[in-house]
Amino acid sequence: MSTTNPVSGMPTSSTAQNNAIWVRETRFGRWFLSTQTWYRYVLSQAIIDFKALLGERLPVQARILDAGCGQGLAFGLLEQHFQPAAITGIDIDAEQVKKAVNAANQLATPTSAVHTNASGQTFGAESFDLILCHQLLHHTSQQRETLQEFHRLLRPGGILLVGESCRSFINSAPVRLLFRHPAMAQKDAQGYTDLVRTSGFVFSDTDIQTSRPWWSRRCLGMAQKLGIGLDNTEPTEILIVATKPH
Repeated sequence: MSTTNPVSGMPTSSTAQNNAIWVRETRFGRWFLSTQTWYRYVLSQAIIDFKALLGERLPVQARILDAGCGQGLAFGLLEQHFQPAAITGIDIDAEQVKKAVNAANQLATPTSAVHTNASGQTFGAESFDLILCHQLLHHTSQQRETLQEFHRLLRPGGILLVGESCRSFINSAPVRLLFRHPAMAQKDAQGYTDLVRTSGFVFSDTDIQTSRPWWSRRCLGMAQKLGIGLDNTEPTEILIVATKPH
């Protein structure tokens, strides 16, 4: 049985259906995503790095989709750095979308937040010029379906920004203890690269940035400072700037 969501007016899937698509974050995880640590060191840095990777390809007055927008913390960053014509945020967690609606109302740029599944056909084809998909794919078992939907939603030449935490970080003991993710969905950097490319997007090696930021390392980087695990150079984070071909 489905109900109507009070935020978006759209049907809400049953708990069983949602669990097949995504794993809801823990209470700690949902709190952490509202902290300055997340905003400053993860989200803000990702937007800055994406802008640098984009260079002169940044669309002018773009229609932006923030997929998996959560509480809408990226809305202001997108407004500041990308100067879009409009921003639309979507998230499968109705509780988070309510907070995103409040965030959207604080901006000068026309911004909205909708409760929906990222792989669902909520919008018309070619509705967006740029899609931000930051830390979404590792939360869903429908990764390929989600990317195929993004391909449909982008205009020809439109840009997809994918930012992901890699399997080595998601499967670390502290993350497994404090957060929740679908086990079989996790990939390494090459796995995400292959996934995006085989979903119809194009990009070169210069459109990829991998890293091991301090917050993703063992003991927040203290292990490396103490000389432990220095041979571990596997990327924990990946950013990809991909394009839908004309």
